Amino acid sequence: MKKIIALIILVTILCSALSARNFFSGRFFEIKTGAQLGVSNNLITGNDIFQKELVIDLRKLADDCPDSGMDFITSVNPTLEINLNIVKFHLGIQNGIDMYGKFNIGKGLFNFAGYGNQIGETLNMNFTADADIFAYSQIDVGLDLKKFKLHVKPAVFVPVISTRGNGGTLTFTNDELGNIHAEANVNMDVYAPLDFMNTKDITNQIMVDGNIMNSPLLTGYGFDLGGYLALPFSKSFSIDFDFRIPILPGRITKRATLSAKYSYDANVSDISNGKFEQEQPKFSAFEDADYMIYRPLKASVYADKNLLGTLFNARAGGGIGIQNPYTEKAELYPEYYLGLTFNLIDFFKLGVSTQYRDRVFIHQLGTTVSIRFVQVDVGVSAQSSDFKKSMEVAGVGAYAYVTVGF
Repeated sequence: MKKIIALIILVTILCSALSARNFFSGRFFEIKTGAQLGVSNNLITGNDIFQKELVIDLRKLADDCPDSGMDFITSVNPTLEINLNIVKFHLGIQNGIDMYGKFNIGKGLFNFAGYGNQIGETLNMNFTADADIFAYSQIDVGLDLKKFKLHVKPAVFVPVISTRGNGGTLTFTNDELGNIHAEANVNMDVYAPLDFMNTKDITNQIMVDGNIMNSPLLTGYGFDLGGYLALPFSKSFSIDFDFRIPILPGRITKRATLSAKYSYDANVSDISNGKFEQEQPKFSAFEDADYMIYRPLKASVYADKNLLGTLFNARAGGGIGIQNPYTEKAELYPEYYLGLTFNLIDFFKLGVSTQYRDRVFIHQLGTTVSIRFVQVDVGVSAQSSDFKKSMEVAGVGAYAYVTVGF
């Protein structure tokens, strides 16, 4: 009888604990690491590639290609976080790398592939590359009170590599005898904080007398101020504000030019035996430069609504992003988010969402499994800079994070 009573008490305590909100995820101390990545284009979809018999319709590609050309977009964001939660106070430190690249091929190449050109006509086509790599460290200080939740997130970042709006040219000519000549010339300015081509021991340069702030990599650090504010209007509904405002630009002090040349000559009657020549890619000598660069400005507002207690959570909102803020090349673009998450007492979550972020449409499925001491978050997505193509899987993304703590 005593064993039965003890078992009932134990089950009651366990059930009470499991029903308590945040039992599985409310950790006092935690370390979180992982990454998210995405690769997409705005022209070729999964349906075009994964066929039993692959048939490439060049004219259809030419017709479908936007006037702005074909874009390849990649992003990678690995992070490491350490968080401390004491009652209503939160302190977090995050280190990470933001990598974003966009490669564009002009529509002219696809028009040529689909419709050809006239005899003797020279076709000139361009391609461009934009890429940024930032390393950053961020502090998150937050208060979770009844009337509001406020987090302030100052961050220091370092631009590691940048190239903007340059790339190269493609040319094609043919004659009445069927001879063709194709040539690609690459000419890109690459900015970096140090001359890595002539740096034999970068580690030595980074660690100067044990003080990383004296590193050549950090002589051009920039500063952002981020923040998060949640205003709960009831236990189940709140309005959230999220922003990141660039304060100081990062500075890059070195510039080099990447150049390469490729050519191909053949006759249409024997095209497989044409002559291919190349000049190996090479960097020019690095020279002094003074290039200022900001991380994108972000500002968003969201509505959060719990449904059926905390069993479901709906989140919707939108905002703006500004690439190259405070400069003549500033580009303003909208962003939005719409998602629904099933939440089983923070032990298991399953969410679906659609969003437009960093000029990419992302349709995502993600899940979280937490046993308090260990939490795993994984998800996959279909994406593209073109909405219709994103629905047809013109790109894929994924994320995976592991959190351990107590």
